[in-house]
Amino acid sequence: MGGIRNRIPIPPIHPLRGMYLAFCRLVTRVFYRRCEVFGQERLPSTGAVVLCGNHPNALVDAVVLQAVSPRLLHPLARSGLFKNPLLRPLLAIMQAVPIYRRQDQASAGGEAPNGAATRDGAPPPAMGKNQDAFDRCYDFLASGEVLLIFPEGESHSDSQLRTFKTGAARIALGALARQGSPPLVLPVGLNFSEVGRFRSSVFVNFGDPVPVEILPGEPEEEAVTRLTGKIQAGLEAVTLNPESWRDLDLLRRLERFFALRRNRIRKRSMGQRFRTLKKLNETHLRLWREHPGQVERVRLLLNHFERLCRKTGVKDYHLTLNYTPMVVARFVVRTLSVLLVMVPVALWGALNCGLPYWLTGWLATRLTRGRYQYDTARITLGMLFFGGFWGGQTFWVQQMAGGWAALGYSLSLPIAGAVALFVVRERTRIQENIRVFFVFMRKKELREYMRDKRRHLEVELAKLAQAAKRSRTQH
Repeated sequence: MGGIRNRIPIPPIHPLRGMYLAFCRLVTRVFYRRCEVFGQERLPSTGAVVLCGNHPNALVDAVVLQAVSPRLLHPLARSGLFKNPLLRPLLAIMQAVPIYRRQDQASAGGEAPNGAATRDGAPPPAMGKNQDAFDRCYDFLASGEVLLIFPEGESHSDSQLRTFKTGAARIALGALARQGSPPLVLPVGLNFSEVGRFRSSVFVNFGDPVPVEILPGEPEEEAVTRLTGKIQAGLEAVTLNPESWRDLDLLRRLERFFALRRNRIRKRSMGQRFRTLKKLNETHLRLWREHPGQVERVRLLLNHFERLCRKTGVKDYHLTLNYTPMVVARFVVRTLSVLLVMVPVALWGALNCGLPYWLTGWLATRLTRGRYQYDTARITLGMLFFGGFWGGQTFWVQQMAGGWAALGYSLSLPIAGAVALFVVRERTRIQENIRVFFVFMRKKELREYMRDKRRHLEVELAKLAQAAKRSRTQH
């Protein structure tokens, strides 16, 4: 695992560390409507840990993981990020470790912490720095710290995990060789409901620890390869990994369809949804190999039913509603409360937040190269625009009406903005429900016709479920 070099002293705790941790939690809470964590107790409160995560969402991945982790995470970050004047202070607070990729070097060959290599026989310019990176990692682990590594090497928009680099395994085995005891290698999966959408959801799934060991007589490279495979298997267990985004779309639609059938659409947690989608994905892959025609038939029926819903403007859940006087009265009371109480606040929020909100979304879609960069761009631009607009507006109010007025004004901005978002969603829901109510009143046969189509789809899904059950029994 490389010769022992002089220990590189770890810098003291940064004075802004607490502010950074609070910043990560605030950003995650504001940007994501729901952030659910499973298995957080698997991250110990003390001791050396190599935390290995998937990398679907650029810089946001580290922010979300830090927001749900009580301990400071020291990420391994590509060296180019340290040249960014905006990111450099944050990287210093995190005590991030710079790593040097193949494209960051003048030549290629041997392996760096992130899997980069250098040409045989020619020492690469950055190899000494990569060795320093290894040594810094060993020192962090010897001090009982947590390293955050993304073994895929770079963020991407693929539906599945990419082939892992060997850096995480080399660091864990190197620490074992130096210290006599291995660090805890812990996979963690980031599962975003919709990358790039403000107020979407994220499910953080901590997996089971991966054992770190070298078998008797096992060559070093074989141990690295074997451990890398175990880390990848551990991360595959805590992420969905559909074969394509088209498959994931089908799985989510099926999961929602089943949830509506069982009246669990509002009660399901993100952990329940993940486990259902994981099971559906495994079943889908097996059935696609064994019964491709039956799977495609269900896909076509589901597409047809959803097209019918879109054409009529009827949502699936509308077919489960019974328009009793009590249901209608509750809807009227809720609608009036939104109109009379929340709409005035929402108008204030739209007046003060509309322009920075629009600018953030408009610029983010034009400055990003892929969906994995959307959230990072939206968060960065959002802080810039909202900070600038709200700061300027508050300063103007202070100049015109004094400090207390400015304080009240500044406190009203985030509240009114949140209410505006809620009212926009409620307006769509209210309009849909009113329109569907009158459609069903005028066309009483439409509701029964759509229920028949849904029952037909349920029959085909039941046949597919039986085929899946037989397949599991045979295997």
